[in-house]
Order: sequence, then C-alpha cells, then structure tokens
Amino acid sequence: MDYAEGTVKKYIRKYSRRLKDGKKKKYQTEQVQIMLPKKNDIFQDDEEVIVMNKEAFEKYEKLNSTIEKQKNIIESLKEKVETLKIDQEVEFEEKTIDKNYLSLQDEHDLLKENVNLLEKEVKYYKKLNEKLRELILKLT
Repeated sequence: MDYAEGTVKKYIRKYSRRLKDGKKKKYQTEQVQIMLPKKNDIFQDDEEVIVMNKEAFEKYEKLNSTIEKQKNIIESLKEKVETLKIDQEVEFEEKTIDKNYLSLQDEHDLLKENVNLLEKEVKYYKKLNEKLRELILKLT
C-alpha cells in the first residue's frame, strides 16, 4: 500500500456578521491543510485518498500483519489436515492389507495342513502298495 507521511496544519478563523434584522451572529471556519514532502509525490490529480493519523495507521499495519500471520497459520493447518487425512488413509490401507495378509496366512496354514495330510495318505498308500506287491510276489 502506498502511503505518505506529512504534517497537519489546522487554521481556525472566527468572525461575526450583522444579520438583516440587526442582530450580530458569530461564525467560525476551519481549514485543514496536510503538508507532504515533495519526495512523497505518489498521488494523482483528482485522486480520492484516505487520511488517517499515524497511530491509526500503525494499528492498521499491525492488524494487517496479524491477519497475514493468521492466514499463514490457517494454510499450515490445512496442510497438516491434508497430511493427517493421507496418513489416516494409509493407516486404513495398512489395516486392510494386514487383514488380508492374516486371512491369506490362515488360508496358507490350512492348505499346508491339507498337504501334510495328503502326504501322510500318500505314504500310507505307498506302504500299502508295497505290502500288496510283496504279497503278490509271495503268492506267485
């Protein structure tokens, strides 16, 4: 924001007039003049401007700075929320993967048990087959 610093000069003039009915009435005029150094020639002809005292301007600047800090904090919090959402999604995916892994592991264990049972049956039938061969050989 462009701004210029200057000095305010206030002129007051008091005068009295005599009205048509003969009475005297007192008037007062006020003129405010703001003196700006020539180096602060940042204004254009017929430009509308706002004039405020330095204390109000400093409060405005301080408030504006606080607003900017709050905006930065809000943006940071938004980023953290997004990160947290992503982390929660990843955590959910990890839990799903863990459940699937456990399910597959249980299935693997069952299949392994079945394979062991089948191997035992195969051994049993091999032994039985050998005994039958021996019996057939003895009989012939």
